[in-house]
Amino acid sequence: MTTSIEQGLTIRAVGPATVGQRIPLSELARIALNLQATLERIALSVVGARPRVGRRPSEIAEAVRMDFVGFAGSSAVMQLSPAGTATLDNLLDRSFETLVQGLKYIDENGDKPDGELGSHFTPPVLNGLSTLCGGIGGKGLTRIEFTTGQITHFVLTRDTQTSLRQIQKRSVEAQTTIVGRLHMGDFEPLSLKCRIDTSVGSVWCDFDIDLKDDVFNHLDQLVMASGSAELQSDGAVRVLHLVELTSIETSRTSSLEELAADQGVQSLHDVGELRGAPVDDFEVFLDALRVARGDE
Repeated sequence: MTTSIEQGLTIRAVGPATVGQRIPLSELARIALNLQATLERIALSVVGARPRVGRRPSEIAEAVRMDFVGFAGSSAVMQLSPAGTATLDNLLDRSFETLVQGLKYIDENGDKPDGELGSHFTPPVLNGLSTLCGGIGGKGLTRIEFTTGQITHFVLTRDTQTSLRQIQKRSVEAQTTIVGRLHMGDFEPLSLKCRIDTSVGSVWCDFDIDLKDDVFNHLDQLVMASGSAELQSDGAVRVLHLVELTSIETSRTSSLEELAADQGVQSLHDVGELRGAPVDDFEVFLDALRVARGDE
């Protein structure tokens, strides 16, 4: 590594969302939060700690903590610096270098087999990087650059985003298609998720910004959703990374008036119409009924 992250890190976001030297707060938060989370996850792997859900061990988190120290030149350029609270020898440098080398391999190899990517690029790390790239595309960002001085460590682009998706699909995920009714869309840029209620239960889905309009337009409809699914031990879908969404035609329910017209049935205007034709020999019928009941 020619330049250490200990000298600071500059992040520059480029794209339509940064026109006028501005950047949406949601994109700023996405970049900062997911970079920090990714460094912590890699650090856990580097020191051999067992990954777990929730907060990272405080010593490791502090060792790789980055602080925001200001904007440089425009609001789309962020300056970060190590927090100065490192408690583990060179862990920040080691973790960041692992991240740089992994992304370099991804950029050079695209969606080729990822056997050389390294054991530190676990599913949570890949998920975090995919979320970090979530604002790339459409009317958002075209790239995110990470530099120190004149040294460019890596650049996240649409190609990086695509390669990360392919690697995720080859890891612990399986291509899955589900059918159900689409509910509860969350369209905040940091969330971008929805829920599909199927015949066997509800499935949470996340999606990229390119699918935002499709998901919104299909709310409360019966849909067929396809993507790569993270599976639980029993084979149930834990989360579906949505890549395609189509609506399903449902049968049309006719009104009572339409059903009556189809069957030639008219409305009832007089309860007397329910009275049938006179029964012949009605007294004979009553006598037979009394005998059957044992009446004398």
